[in-house]
Amino acid sequence: MSVARGTADFDGEALRFARLTRPVEGRLLSAAAVAKRLGTSKSRILAYENNTSKPDPQRIAELSGLFGIPARELRTKRALADIHGLRCQAGLTVTETAEHVGISRSSYSNIEREALLPVRDDGTVRMNLARVFNVSPAVIDRALLRHPAAVARQTELTEHLRIVFRRAHREHAPAVVDVDEPLLQEIAPLLQRPPQVACRLINAELDAYRDLLRDRARVEVDEAYAQNRTAATRARAAHARIELLIKDAAPTAAKHLTRFLSEAMNVRQWRLMVTLANAGMEGISFTSTSRYAPFEDVMALQIRQYVTLLQRGDQSYLAPTENGIATVRANYPRYGRLYPRVPSPTLIHYAPQRRQPRIAVRPRPGRPPTEGGPPALT
Repeated sequence: MSVARGTADFDGEALRFARLTRPVEGRLLSAAAVAKRLGTSKSRILAYENNTSKPDPQRIAELSGLFGIPARELRTKRALADIHGLRCQAGLTVTETAEHVGISRSSYSNIEREALLPVRDDGTVRMNLARVFNVSPAVIDRALLRHPAAVARQTELTEHLRIVFRRAHREHAPAVVDVDEPLLQEIAPLLQRPPQVACRLINAELDAYRDLLRDRARVEVDEAYAQNRTAATRARAAHARIELLIKDAAPTAAKHLTRFLSEAMNVRQWRLMVTLANAGMEGISFTSTSRYAPFEDVMALQIRQYVTLLQRGDQSYLAPTENGIATVRANYPRYGRLYPRVPSPTLIHYAPQRRQPRIAVRPRPGRPPTEGGPPALT
């Protein structure tokens, strides 16, 4: 049985159900009537319904419009979870989608086949895909992360990181990865970065893992030398949390690192964001932004809602948004490894802790204060 070229995940049974249950202009349509309205043959409509022929995205859009149903109802449930399914739901071809997104046809094909965004993406491809497919960016993110090729790459990266993290357990030996190591040569293609950049990024993850080991050692001491039961309980709870972080360190690092690199700003955008973060919410003169990044990069940052344009009198200013400041705070260590020539932002690198007032409880007469609680008032 031959199947014509078209949308492989089209559900012929769903088309037949729509034709037999959804009236068009007050009456149900026969296969011949559907064919006449679409300018095709009755045999082709029956072939669609029997899954021996597959319609292209434009034909799916025509069928969904004829019966007044969303295009996704004519597709299998699995198809809606990937980029290919979202494109067909929008009724677009590969070439049309690439033009609307602003990338080459081959680059878009890599997104569908391998869940690989263009290496020189400035972070706006995901946003443009969401706009073209009329879905939220979160839907695009899920489709990319759940793609079989992306899952396979992340699994492979996780296994490599497990091997790397074992070095942190060696006593009296430096825990580093060298750029010429065969292991790093296998990791670099998974990150879509040169070995020199991959080396800096992986060593940063290794440093973070060593910090977890130090934290575990500290809470073990806190638990062993706790002054009372409350302190011991808190130390045990902290120890359990850190143990869980250590156990999941490799898959967590693989997930966060791949996500960061897929959304990373280019070096010009990052330099501009550092300048804006240092300037604060007042921003800088819009005319001075050309020293750091061209207008296209400023527009990309606006699309990602990292910056906003302010007007004060006859002067225009570019200022960071709260989302932009939060992104700088959260990601400046990784950007420092990615673009080491860009100075680090002069932000306060810690979140101020709000002081909690101590509540003094006056004990009842004749009863000592509870262990670990506040001292009795006199």
